[in-house]
Amino acid sequence: MQLQQSDLSFKKVAILDQTQKRQNDRTWCFWSRQQTNWFDEIVYKRWSKFRFTSSSINQVYELNPYTYYLIRGIDFYDYCLKQLKQDGRFEFITESIRQLSSTSNAGLVETPSSFYEGQYVFNSAFRNLEAKPNHVNYVQHFLGWVVESDTPVFEADCPVFMDFSVEQHNDCRFMYIIPHSSTKALVEYTGFSSAALSKDIYESEIKNYLSTRFHLNDYRILETEYGEIPMAESLFINPYGKHVVNMGTAGGFSKPSTGYTFYFIQKHVSAIVQQLKTGGNLQLPPRELRFSQYDRIFMDVMASKKLPASDLFSGLFKDNKIETLLAFLNEESTYWEDLLIMNSSPKQYFIPSAIKKSFGG
Repeated sequence: MQLQQSDLSFKKVAILDQTQKRQNDRTWCFWSRQQTNWFDEIVYKRWSKFRFTSSSINQVYELNPYTYYLIRGIDFYDYCLKQLKQDGRFEFITESIRQLSSTSNAGLVETPSSFYEGQYVFNSAFRNLEAKPNHVNYVQHFLGWVVESDTPVFEADCPVFMDFSVEQHNDCRFMYIIPHSSTKALVEYTGFSSAALSKDIYESEIKNYLSTRFHLNDYRILETEYGEIPMAESLFINPYGKHVVNMGTAGGFSKPSTGYTFYFIQKHVSAIVQQLKTGGNLQLPPRELRFSQYDRIFMDVMASKKLPASDLFSGLFKDNKIETLLAFLNEESTYWEDLLIMNSSPKQYFIPSAIKKSFGG
């Protein structure tokens, strides 16, 4: 979509996927202070506040100057497919992908029936994590239900960013609620850990939460979504050569400490388009080093389990202005704001991890 709306001159783009994207299989949420975006027409909901809940805090935060956005997968697919299919420069191919590679001047894609060649191949299908034993490589795993009841129980104007009131099991687990209305919401059970859970655990926890938190036992499950997002300290590598460009989660653009991806992908893709305009080989800059280091330290503290994850996140929300925290998590903060965040963190846990990750690999 960013290519299509740019003034970059190109002849043809082939888009390969093994499915035709006809189901509402995911939800993207993110916060931004940017007022106009290419996807504004398909923003399903937007909010000016959200709630954070734990054993020590239950507070609604006004997000100004940020807005919290929701885009439904099906709206994204329908809009993009309609726009791109009207542009003769784009061709859709429904096939699975076997292998990627590069020649000296082109990228190659092998499918069960064909080979495709292009100046560049942009890959979001294959993730090659160079996992190291001394690194924390977690996964954010979640199962969510879009539920609807006849009883108005949800705060329609206020998502629940994190609710740590659920049993933690010496882990990091929380509920995430995205309201569509007072009677309809996406309710997700989410964990940050080394491995996902069995399906029955997610479902049991959602049922129990709806019953205890909202006294809701009679409802309809309209949609289900499941996901696993790498929260990796180790790097995603590219073994396919210089004409294959990894993007999205495969390119390491899921933020390791939160799992948020959509907003970071938009910035990454914008950088790709700008570099294509300049010609020559793509030399995309990596993430800013300071934010990578912050994530590594944060994840090490979480993995040590010396400080409960609910207390870790609660401290960030209690001891910082929400606009400072959101800028920090969006990797848009100033060095001064970074210092404010670090000064609010419990130093007896963070300093050892900072030393370990700075000098111990």
